[in-house]
Amino acid sequence: MTTAAAATLTEPDARPLSRLHLRLLLIAGLGYLFDGMDGSALAFFLPVLRAEWHLTAWQSGWIASSTSQGYLIGSLAAGFLADRFGRRRIMMTALTIYCVASCLSALQHDWKPYFVLRVICGIGTGAEAVVIIPYIAEFLPPRKRGALCGAVVGFYAFGYTAAAALGLFVVSASPSGWRIASVITGLPVLLLLWWRRALPESPLWLARAGHGNRSGRNRAAQRKPAGAQAPAIPARFQGGPLTSLLTETPWRGRLLTAVSVWTCLFFSFYGFFAWLPSLLMTHGLALSKSFGLAFLIFSAQIPGYFIAAWLNGVIGRRQVMIGALSFAALSATGLIAAPTLPLMIASAMGLSAGLNGAVAGLYAYMPELFPTRIRASAMGLSSGISRIGAIAGSMGAGPLAAWGGTTPVFTTMGAALLLALLILVFIAGNTGDGPLPEEV
Repeated sequence: MTTAAAATLTEPDARPLSRLHLRLLLIAGLGYLFDGMDGSALAFFLPVLRAEWHLTAWQSGWIASSTSQGYLIGSLAAGFLADRFGRRRIMMTALTIYCVASCLSALQHDWKPYFVLRVICGIGTGAEAVVIIPYIAEFLPPRKRGALCGAVVGFYAFGYTAAAALGLFVVSASPSGWRIASVITGLPVLLLLWWRRALPESPLWLARAGHGNRSGRNRAAQRKPAGAQAPAIPARFQGGPLTSLLTETPWRGRLLTAVSVWTCLFFSFYGFFAWLPSLLMTHGLALSKSFGLAFLIFSAQIPGYFIAAWLNGVIGRRQVMIGALSFAALSATGLIAAPTLPLMIASAMGLSAGLNGAVAGLYAYMPELFPTRIRASAMGLSSGISRIGAIAGSMGAGPLAAWGGTTPVFTTMGAALLLALLILVFIAGNTGDGPLPEEV
């Protein structure tokens, strides 16, 4: 990448969207595709593993929650590391961890080592996922940031749909199908690592770290000059990222709001998607038919994400989340009351679209709440804590369904979505298409 080309990426407020921006968005989006494919593929492995390894409901719950447990560790660590050492380095390391662990998981014959490797996969995907959006947001023109951040996160939907296709055509095709699918989700990441090798570091992070506009391949030639200093931070903002987030106004309140919404949303999100094929099988459907219907339901994520991404730039991120969560809560109610399988599938598709529309709004909203020095840390801390909700949802949905059927599962999900909706309506503030926040 030439110095002139890199300049089109390092002045996001002064330059229009360029071909290089689109390339960067595509490569970042592919990261979310593989993250989504890895996390959701487990839902299709789980019915097979339960039968092959004779798993109890609680053992299945541990496996179902394994990615979220790793995600908690990875996202908490990566946010702070990305603010300290840079966004690009953490993304590359995280992808490598995921690739190795995913391929090794295909070789396992017992649930315990498999669980450990799935946790490591989650560490890799969690570390990458929380850094991508701060990284992208720091390159984008403000007027396009909301829509494009939502669109990048929308690649999750392609990953979920690809995982459903793997479940339908690979996992159900043979007893070793889940092993083949595990390798398929891991090996293409090597190609993505190769494509990412020339990506520049975030210009805002470089400026904050005292490196000016150094980016891409010219970074080695533009070392921090003697006596150079990072932009001044007001005296009341002299703590580290964690201290700032927990003690400083307004960041503390924004963090609490973000954590609350994210936790409620991901409780329902992972409880639903981690167990969807298994929940369909409780209605007497065969494995292949449940996978086929799951593919249809997962596909509803695509319009959910991209309609929300477009609306991010039209009505605002908070309004998108309110609308999407309302639609998802109504769909969860429909799942409880649906008298026939077609109505149940239609409600499940609505829940799928609504949940993912809310995620598209949330990922565009989060970077606009915090300044550069703590942006990735805030994203990582919020995402990490929210995994407690994801773990509870993915571990609890199976045993809850075994106890009382699907009605208590979707009632609980609907209640969590309603709580997130109330927080957004009465507590959360708006963000917009202006410059990203710095010190206030």
